[in-house]
Amino acid sequence: MAKKGGSTVRKREVLPPFYEAPKKEYVFATNAGPGPHPKLLAYDPVTLLRDVLGFARTAWEAKKGLRMGMLRVNNKTVKDHQFPIGLFDVINIKDTEIYYRLVPSNGKELYPVQIDKQEKDLKIVKVVKKIKVKSGKVQYVGHDSSSYLLDDESIKTGDSLLVNLAENKVIDVFKLEKGNIGLVYRGRRVGIIGKIDEVIPSTYSRIATVRLIKGDEAVTVTKDYIVVVGKEKPAIKLGVES
Repeated sequence: MAKKGGSTVRKREVLPPFYEAPKKEYVFATNAGPGPHPKLLAYDPVTLLRDVLGFARTAWEAKKGLRMGMLRVNNKTVKDHQFPIGLFDVINIKDTEIYYRLVPSNGKELYPVQIDKQEKDLKIVKVVKKIKVKSGKVQYVGHDSSSYLLDDESIKTGDSLLVNLAENKVIDVFKLEKGNIGLVYRGRRVGIIGKIDEVIPSTYSRIATVRLIKGDEAVTVTKDYIVVVGKEKPAIKLGVES
């Protein structure tokens, strides 16, 4: 019988560019499994703890720490060593006041930025799907597979929700429109933050794009590579400058 499942092996030479793991020292790496983020835009917990954050020296130590519940992601304990951790996820090491958020920065799709305790419950979720349900409310599905039932029908795919993780509640909405703050989270201009100047719709021969203004420079990127992160300024910490 033919093999139907995907490969369970992951080699370091094909890791995403943002991975901090040394690619020539060893052959294999921990494989990120199915979950809230796609494998190519997520860290596995072993690499995150060992190579990125430095809380373990070996994969054995990282897996032991996971079994003991040392890693919390978005206020939930993660013990699965293949659980994918991705964009805007908030990471905490158990019994410490150390918190990180994975953001696009330093030319990488995912970069850990240390945040204050006051921000540990805040997360931005990009809306990727909108569904009208029988109750009359609208279900909004985020980039991290989270979903929220709201009465507001004006929110569109591409807009962003500011979520309180502790209450699982939407506390603000950022529209993909002129004047708001956009962040490039994919592509060769990853990490650029600027004010949205224009949203250019798609045509028969051209995909939709967004023009950002950063200082005196105008940058045009694919609409799908933009996430709205605030109105006058970013609503969460995205790096040293935010």
